Amino acid sequence: MTTSDSSRRFQIDRGAFSKHYDVKSISGGASFYVDVSSFTPGKPDLTLHRGASKISPVVAACHLPKFSGDLKIGLAGPAGPDSMAWEDITRESVLKASEYRWQTAIPDIATSENRVLFWKRTHSVGVAGMSPSSLSVRNFKLVDGQTDEILAVFTSDRTLSGCGVLEIRANHGEQFDVSVLISCIGLYEKARRRSRRSSAGGSGGGGGG
Repeated sequence: MTTSDSSRRFQIDRGAFSKHYDVKSISGGASFYVDVSSFTPGKPDLTLHRGASKISPVVAACHLPKFSGDLKIGLAGPAGPDSMAWEDITRESVLKASEYRWQTAIPDIATSENRVLFWKRTHSVGVAGMSPSSLSVRNFKLVDGQTDEILAVFTSDRTLSGCGVLEIRANHGEQFDVSVLISCIGLYEKARRRSRRSSAGGSGGGGGG
């Protein structure tokens, strides 16, 4: 089911003062644009567009509650963004942001129950050809809670505008890829905001980021 030859890789970039992420396929697939919002009431913190700008179709979104360590992701249905199907990604540890639990339906697996997946911080598993830095807290792997299979890996490679590379190893269809992409960027953005608050010396870290 999972081979390196069939993996999809995405370069994720965001400029220092930019209010969006650019997601470019390294393996020849679709590219995406992620609009970032922090202060607009009711608007998702992240809105994922299939295409090169925010006028492209919306395919997913993510809420990052300010006083919670959790995330909420939504996938657009046939009727577009007004028919979002939302799922929770919950932080497992109150004190650490190193593991997140995500219960989701995987499209091509016949089961009456949702599959439990875990996004976990890692320093040992990286995207093919990359080595995760032991100093970074923004390297993640997505693990199947039932089989321990690694479904996806994000390796941080921070430059002036670069964030890192997401490698989706499991082949569960386009909808799965979109959900992995928006959840990964949600985790990255949450870590970025925690780091920014810490650098500013604020006391907001108690909310978990």
